[in-house]
Amino acid sequence: MRVRRALLLAGALVVAAGTMVAGRGQTGVHDAAAGLTSDVVFSSDRGHVHASSIVETPSGGLYVAWYENGDPTNTGPFEGQDLDKREDVRVAGARRAAGATAWSEPVVLADTAGFPDNNPALAVDAGGRLWLVFATLVGVPDGAWGTALPQARVSSDYDRDGAPRWDDAHVLLPRPPGLMAAVAQGAERLRFAEGRTVETAARSTRLLERLADPYARRLGWMPRTHPVLLDDGALLVPFSNENFNLAAMMITRDGGATWTTSAPVPTLGLIQPSVVNLGGGRLAAFFRDARGLGIIARSDSHDGGLTWSDAVPSGLPNRSGGVEAIRLASGRLAMVYNNHTGRERDRLAISISDDGGRTWPWSRQLADAPGQRFDYPSIIQARDGSLHVTFSDNLKTVRHVALREEDVRR
Repeated sequence: MRVRRALLLAGALVVAAGTMVAGRGQTGVHDAAAGLTSDVVFSSDRGHVHASSIVETPSGGLYVAWYENGDPTNTGPFEGQDLDKREDVRVAGARRAAGATAWSEPVVLADTAGFPDNNPALAVDAGGRLWLVFATLVGVPDGAWGTALPQARVSSDYDRDGAPRWDDAHVLLPRPPGLMAAVAQGAERLRFAEGRTVETAARSTRLLERLADPYARRLGWMPRTHPVLLDDGALLVPFSNENFNLAAMMITRDGGATWTTSAPVPTLGLIQPSVVNLGGGRLAAFFRDARGLGIIARSDSHDGGLTWSDAVPSGLPNRSGGVEAIRLASGRLAMVYNNHTGRERDRLAISISDDGGRTWPWSRQLADAPGQRFDYPSIIQARDGSLHVTFSDNLKTVRHVALREEDVRR
């Protein structure tokens, strides 16, 4: 009941004047005139709930994953004080069957005994198999994100009630060629950049110290956004390293048997890449900003994700919150993000571009409630054209919003 009370106090999202804003006492809302629907995936108490990912299943249903505390009462003998880093943190999920209006009871998707599992990212590959990519934090409590060990599980039996039956499991260890050179060059840029300060010089020194640590180079790789299908059926998994704030991608062309790691994105200070397949071997990656510049960054690849350009500003604000972008059936791009100039995450918007992401002329607010928290969005476009967005609702549940492209471009 604690989560339901928290939702009543914090307010669910309701449609008002075409914008999703804070309301009172509602967990599911439909407004046909506004074209938006909103509901929560669950209302039971599941502790610290964050980092959702949504996919459409082959039957036309929806599947959502997130991470949560296995013991929401906080009474277990857990190491570490942060709820998202305790050893009971696990990955859970729920399904909404095609044509249904209610979500299934949550099930556990991954739970590494004695270690926290974080940041699930879902994908359905060219063969219709479900991929779950997540990170296990092996160094908690002394280390956290910087000790992440990425894993993947694959299922061909998941589009039904109950937990998936996993066919394969993989440990993913990105080793991007040129990593040491990229970090060293990034550290040098920091040290000699225009407007450099004592703090930027200290950051440069810390980067070089970490570079000498093989554990920092090999661990700390975190997923966050959807793996992406490439034109040839390959699967690209976006990663960023929390020890260097540097991004790279892993690609498999044989269902996970072998992997290729891309060269690193040459710009440091960018994490949680969201990759969009533009077709013809062209990809665009959009990043959460960890540099303090307050803007979503973009890097491009013209060789199927093997190499990447220096990052440039996208024109959309970002004060270090998660973002995700997709290419729509219309060819336009859609981005979900916290459109806030401060560090708060109490506003969440969707924007659409019709020029490949250079400008974003259409935007619509999905959440706007001062003092509350809505973040780490995930977005898909279903086969019927509908858009589905999930995000953390005050770290207590996962909020699902459905709309259509024309609802944003009004």
